[in-house]
Amino acid sequence: MKPSNRRSTLRSYFSLICWCGCLGALLVGAMGLSNFAAPKFWLADNMSFFLRQFLAAGLAGCLAGTAGLFMRHRLALLYKTVWALAVLSLVSLAALTALRTVDNTVSLARLDSDARPIKVISINLEHLFLGDRVLKAFLEKENADIIVIQEALWWLQERRWERLGLPVGNAGSNGFPEHLVVGELGGLVVYSRFPVLNSDSRIIEGALRPGANVYYNADRELLSLTLDTGTSPLHMLVIHPDSPRTKSRWKNKRRYFDEVDRVLADLQDTHGENILAIGDWNSSPWSGRFQETLAENNLVTAYPDGWPQTTRFFFDYRLHWILGAPVDQFAVSKDLPVLNVSLGPHIGSDHLPLIVEISRSQSPEN
Repeated sequence: MKPSNRRSTLRSYFSLICWCGCLGALLVGAMGLSNFAAPKFWLADNMSFFLRQFLAAGLAGCLAGTAGLFMRHRLALLYKTVWALAVLSLVSLAALTALRTVDNTVSLARLDSDARPIKVISINLEHLFLGDRVLKAFLEKENADIIVIQEALWWLQERRWERLGLPVGNAGSNGFPEHLVVGELGGLVVYSRFPVLNSDSRIIEGALRPGANVYYNADRELLSLTLDTGTSPLHMLVIHPDSPRTKSRWKNKRRYFDEVDRVLADLQDTHGENILAIGDWNSSPWSGRFQETLAENNLVTAYPDGWPQTTRFFFDYRLHWILGAPVDQFAVSKDLPVLNVSLGPHIGSDHLPLIVEISRSQSPEN
């Protein structure tokens, strides 16, 4: 091949790469923006799980497109138009994502020198055995006041303990606090160092699609508790809606969130403060529905290092920055200062533990 032909071929390939970068950036930008434009549609709402990936892909595409500005294209005006639209979509997506990140978000507070924080750990076990040695070592190290567990499969946990000849529940040992509450379906479990004043487990019925396997339960439970912290009671709501991976399951999640709003409204009317809602929300913090629950119920949240990070990963933990989503969340009433938010290590589940420290309320309830 002649040198001139070789250069022409290389320019054609480079032009194709630049075109693909512009078009790809425009596509992912549109997909991300759909989350803000149409939050009440299944596919658009689910785009919120992937905004970080969209931003990274859009940036790479725009950079490739920018490089293409320094060469000649057959359709030069069209190329510049597509590039400009891609950059505009990326900037818009970044701005809207940043704005929604700070919506209903508070800065971390400082702990008084003579006060002791309340440490809460939330873990979606993904059916991990509660007697697992890695899990126990983690809990013993953290020494949490409250442990909130989702996807416990309590009846199977009981069978395992009985078969091994071990005390059922581990309450009061191996890093598990002594007070234990199990939800009606056995999916939600709370261990607390504080005495439980009252608890309520309610079931939100979900639609079971035709052909669903026996392992899938469309019904989900919502567990609320009041704990005696020694100052003002802490009112907790443990959350785990359905995963919105299909349209029918997305509708199940929406019904669950509606019930969450009703329970939170009742807590606000009855107590007005000292409220903590925590768990696997199966919802991105950039979801309009998640932010709606916070805004309507006067709740705030915070994130590890100030930015939502992966708590649910896919396939392999080593890929969690690429193939993962922030779905484990918490929210508190504005009277409860948030002292620290962090993530625990990989413990064998496909979720990372969410660790939250809040300050004890010093003012007793009326």
